[in-house]
Amino acid sequence: MSVIAAPKIAIIAPSAPPWGGGGVASSHYHLYRCFKNRGVDAVLLTFNEREAVRTETAGTESEIRRFGATQAELRFLALLTTVYLKAKGSRLPAYQLFDIVASAPGVLRLNRELRRLKPDLIIIPDHGGPGLVLEKGRARLTLVTHHNPARFLDEELLGDFCKLDVREAVALEQRLLRKVDAVIAPSRYMESVFRDTYCFDGAVAAIPNPIDLTLVDRVAGRDLRGELGLPADAPLVYIPSAGSRLKGERFVAGIISTLAANSSGRIGFYLSGNRSPLLEEELRGVPPNVRIYAPGHLDYCDNLALVKACSFGISPTLIESFGMAILEAGLCGLPMVVFRVGGTGEIISDGENGFCVPREDAQALAAAANRLLSPDYCRDMGQRAYAFSRRHFDPDAIVDRYLAFCGID
Repeated sequence: MSVIAAPKIAIIAPSAPPWGGGGVASSHYHLYRCFKNRGVDAVLLTFNEREAVRTETAGTESEIRRFGATQAELRFLALLTTVYLKAKGSRLPAYQLFDIVASAPGVLRLNRELRRLKPDLIIIPDHGGPGLVLEKGRARLTLVTHHNPARFLDEELLGDFCKLDVREAVALEQRLLRKVDAVIAPSRYMESVFRDTYCFDGAVAAIPNPIDLTLVDRVAGRDLRGELGLPADAPLVYIPSAGSRLKGERFVAGIISTLAANSSGRIGFYLSGNRSPLLEEELRGVPPNVRIYAPGHLDYCDNLALVKACSFGISPTLIESFGMAILEAGLCGLPMVVFRVGGTGEIISDGENGFCVPREDAQALAAAANRLLSPDYCRDMGQRAYAFSRRHFDPDAIVDRYLAFCGID
């Protein structure tokens, strides 16, 4: 591979702050910022923004260009996908194929900007399959494999996913790999899953997602204890994406009740993300010494401000490609307790910066979290989590690996 000097790089993402679309959007936003911090000529283009967000945030960062589908287009594509899958005999919930077709209008609009920019390198996510209709021109195309729908096959814990939907999505993603020059996986786990799923002759490397520490460090913590009627020294626990089935919503109420029973006084919980009907129902039965703050979706920096003021975090996620929320918490000095699943074991070193317990072992998860109710122990592990995360996930070192792998001087 020839080396590109002084390249122009286009980073493609589903969306970008202040509104975001989960870990994939967050990881590409941070990658863009880390490149900019190094003086790289980079631009971020999004393909799945809502119309209102595109209007409201058009001028917030000059080098973020936002695109997406209209509501009418999304309704039509949802109907088309449903009819297609039903015609094939499927009646189960499906979203993988829809995510791909719903990305197309935004990517087609984004192509006009790519033709104008003429980048040397384009970095795309696999989620949403933007590469299918993306016009790469003469640019090198690198795909980051964050999602891989094949992971949802034969996973009873994740619920009834439509196997036809997954197979159709995998087939489309295999097709888009024809135009991809190289693949980056954010974890060794995702590298292994990619190699098991697809046929690809190009270079593949495991490189973690970088996080822009200048952004993390400039966000001031927002302590909820006063608002929740908690003492200043009360434990405040962070549970990311608490209302998501994939992120372990079935365990959340039990975790809260167990910690409340072992707490000497009142205890608070910050539940990020949207609250599902199941979680709403189960939270009605939590003990009286529990205080919960669950505001729904927040923009990126508002969420980070709340995370910074927490004592520690628990993520009972059942599937994880990397774990952006887990790493962000560590960079803020929070020890995290997680199931050992997917890429979590590559972020959490058990007993050093948190605890990694066997998947589905809710008792082990709660027992590890109970240890962090000791203020001194939690403070000590929080300091180690801060140092560990910044040492092992230094963004400059990660960007160096990205640039070297992509053939950039």
